[in-house]
Amino acid sequence: MKPVILWDDFQPGAPLGELTEVFEPALATAWRDIFGHESAGGRAEGAGIAVAMMMRGYLGVVAPRPPGNVQARQRFTLDAVPQPGEAIRTVVTCLSKEIKRERRYLDLEVRGTGADGRAVYSAILSLIWAA
Repeated sequence: MKPVILWDDFQPGAPLGELTEVFEPALATAWRDIFGHESAGGRAEGAGIAVAMMMRGYLGVVAPRPPGNVQARQRFTLDAVPQPGEAIRTVVTCLSKEIKRERRYLDLEVRGTGADGRAVYSAILSLIWAA
């Protein structure tokens, strides 16, 4: 079992790891179960699936996390919609860390690329790290 990732483990500019996930039909089915089947194949579905894949990538790479973390802000850019059956490679990098008002703040970059390195999404997650 991996040790919990602590504040001191983050180094600005250093990659934390990567995860590759295939956009499986089950992910689209789960989306449609929540938002309705009339959204099938639409732009909202594609964008929502990209956000879900970004978060799954972050959660898979930055684990295990200490309890009590807070996601303070998220900036997300959608470059292209992932395609069914496409493998999306998500890379997480520590951009910065600082202590403000006695809290540990992190900015993590999460980038997703698809077939042939095609940019799919990029995000910056601003977190308050618990430990």
